[in-house]
Amino acid sequence: MKIELYKGDCTKLLKGIPNNSVDLIIADPPYGINFQSNFRKDRFDKLQNDDVVLEDWLSEAHRVLKDGGAIYTFTRWDVYPQWYSAIEELFKIKNCVIWHKRGGGLGDLKGAYIFNHEFLIFATKGRHILNGKRCSDVWEIQKDAPSKYQHPTQKPIELMQKIIEKSSNVGDTILDPFMGSGSTGIACVNTGRNFIGIELDDKYFEIASNRIEEARQQRFHNLEQV
Repeated sequence: MKIELYKGDCTKLLKGIPNNSVDLIIADPPYGINFQSNFRKDRFDKLQNDDVVLEDWLSEAHRVLKDGGAIYTFTRWDVYPQWYSAIEELFKIKNCVIWHKRGGGLGDLKGAYIFNHEFLIFATKGRHILNGKRCSDVWEIQKDAPSKYQHPTQKPIELMQKIIEKSSNVGDTILDPFMGSGSTGIACVNTGRNFIGIELDDKYFEIASNRIEEARQQRFHNLEQV
C-alpha cells in the first residue's frame, strides 16, 4: 500500500502526476457557495476558494485518470448545473447519486425544508464497470456526529469506502485532490488501495496526515494479530 500526501494547490500539483496513472478520483471541491458551517458551537473558518465554482483542476484530472476509470464529484443542488456542465465537457456522466446523510442541517429553520442530502456526480473516462450487485442511486449513509467533525464538509469513511469498493479493486490507485480531513485516505487504507491526497490548507493537511497514519498503523496492527 502506497500513500502519497501533498500540500498545496491541486491544479498545480496534479501536473506532476503521470498521464493515465490513477484508477479512481473522488473529489469534494469547494462548491462555490461561500459556505460557512454553523454545524458546531465552535465554528469552522470559511473554506478557501469557495467563492467561485473552481473547475480548472478537471482537465488535469481527466489527463491522469486511466481509460475505464471513474470520477465522483460532490456538489449540492444550488450549484449542480455549473458542476454538471464542467464535468460533462470532459467525462461521460452516468448518474447523479443522492447521498441521504440523515440528521438534517441548519439554514432558514422556518422558511425552508431541511437540507438532508448532497449530490455526487458519477462520471467515467471510457467504459467503466461497477463492482458487485447493481444498487440504487440513493445512498442512505449517516453523516458523522458533530463531535467527530474535524473539517466543515467532512464526509463519513463509510461513504468513501462504498465509492471505492464499487469503482476500484485492491491495489488500485485512488486520487483525492481536495483531501480535507482525510476520509478518502482512511477508506483506502481500510480497503487496501494506494492513495494520493492533496490539500491546500495547512491545518487540514496536518489533520488528514495524522488520521491516515493512525488508520495505517491500526490496519498493520490488525494484520499482525491474524
